[in-house]
Amino acid sequence: MPELPEVESFRKYIADTSLHQKIKNVRTAAQGMLIETTDADLKRILKNNSFEDTFRHGKFLFVRLRSHGSLMLHFGMTGDLLYYSDNASPKSYVLLFEFDNGHRLSFSDPRRLGKISLVDDVQAFINKRGYGEDALQISWESFYTILKKKRTAIKVSLMDQKVVAGVGNEFSDEILFQTQVHPASITSRLPEKKLREIYESMKSILKEAVNHDADRKKLKHYFFLGNRKAGLRCPGCKGETEWQTIGGRSSYFCAACQKLYR
Repeated sequence: MPELPEVESFRKYIADTSLHQKIKNVRTAAQGMLIETTDADLKRILKNNSFEDTFRHGKFLFVRLRSHGSLMLHFGMTGDLLYYSDNASPKSYVLLFEFDNGHRLSFSDPRRLGKISLVDDVQAFINKRGYGEDALQISWESFYTILKKKRTAIKVSLMDQKVVAGVGNEFSDEILFQTQVHPASITSRLPEKKLREIYESMKSILKEAVNHDADRKKLKHYFFLGNRKAGLRCPGCKGETEWQTIGGRSSYFCAACQKLYR
């Protein structure tokens, strides 16, 4: 599932391949994925337009248009991008851009859990929906002020996009494993020192993942990014990993070395 590092890699991908090119045609197959936007709007506004810049907030990617605001893409669980030549066989898509230079950019999403919208004001879009600060931008002071009041499980708090934007299921498990905190721990019961460890771990893990374009092969030293199974030998204490549903999401942890705060 695309989390902050994957979406940042998508942002770089568009910046490296698709900026400043006239869009000669737009094809859509995004039924059920559009927010306050229609197929007709997308085609009318995007045709003969161009992408000029990119911006990411949490798991949301915004592509600034030459005119008429920005295009917002949310990648759901299976979203992906591909820039390719017109000479190649057509790729599956929910949104396809055909450029004047003979190339295409496809946004695919087999499960169609992502979202697409045209946005006049990016910050207003973020504020209206109450999204928290980006996980790589939030200060320690803001992070602590928000989390020390939360009575939900720390796993749920980290994944709540209205608390901090960008952390998802896999990276939350890794952050909590690295800081030896059980994911079901009540957030407000965590000592300030432990919340600081979580904050610093979140920053360092996400930054490293961004630097490696979210390539899991280069992140193998992080246990739960590549080993999301129960019954595995924990590399820290030699106990066994466990699985539990927390806040409706699958969670993996080692109860022997991850302390439960209640």
